[in-house]
Amino acid sequence: RSNRPRLFSTTTPSHRPSIGPESPNYIHVPRAPQPDAYYRPHIKGILPTPRHIFPRTKKEAPEIKTSDAYFAATTPEPSPATLNAPKPKGIDPSARRLIEWKSKIAEHRRRNLRESLIELRERKKKTDTRLDARSAAKQRDRQARLSAPTPADEKYTAASVLQSTLPSRSGLQDPDREARIAQKQANFSAHDAMKKAERRNALHTLYMNARDFIVTEEKLNEAVERAFDPNSNQFDNESRRGLNIWNLGYPETVKEHLERANKGEAGRAVERMSGFSGITDERMRRIGEELTGGKM
Repeated sequence: RSNRPRLFSTTTPSHRPSIGPESPNYIHVPRAPQPDAYYRPHIKGILPTPRHIFPRTKKEAPEIKTSDAYFAATTPEPSPATLNAPKPKGIDPSARRLIEWKSKIAEHRRRNLRESLIELRERKKKTDTRLDARSAAKQRDRQARLSAPTPADEKYTAASVLQSTLPSRSGLQDPDREARIAQKQANFSAHDAMKKAERRNALHTLYMNARDFIVTEEKLNEAVERAFDPNSNQFDNESRRGLNIWNLGYPETVKEHLERANKGEAGRAVERMSGFSGITDERMRRIGEELTGGKM
């Protein structure tokens, strides 16, 4: 045991001359028994998300990507013509070594890709098996907990509750379920029948209006001649109003609509005295459509 006395001075010892006075370690400070917190250094940059080699939607993807056909398509071997090609004479030895090195590196890449795909397939199988087993165990534990009876301590310490007010595990009672389902089926059938009737009516309307469709070049020429024939009574004259669409004038604007609506009863005296011929014609047309079963 050394009889050397302990030093209690805070000055720099003579055996530490490499630490200058500007350093924080120039004066020795005892450390606490508890170590310092670990500082995780910040790493710059973002790593890319690993790509799924084997798609999750296709269960046979691991077997396809490790088959001989896939390896032949992705890592094809050199063709016999390339292997058996005569080597040129008088080539530089450094160029020859470069060609041999490239062929060797290509062989390494083919072997590495094949071996990596096979290893990844085995790793995926092990991972899927482990995850399936863990999921099945959790489901069994959950089902066992759900179907387990109430523990004795909870049963004897629970408050007094009527049996009719206890929550039922079989779900909410629905005594009118059958009648409600029958009513919904009837509503659906009625709605479906209405949609079919509307579709049939639309087809019949299209059929009736198809008589005036211009589908050939001859009908187009006839329509053009009839609309722009100067010898026909297409436009207004002294005795009758023409049949051309341009005789109707411009469409009614929004301003005219508002003016007619804001006139009131006094402004619509002429329209009121014109009778109900327009309304009667519209009603007769609708009655005829209902009787004939189609548009008129």
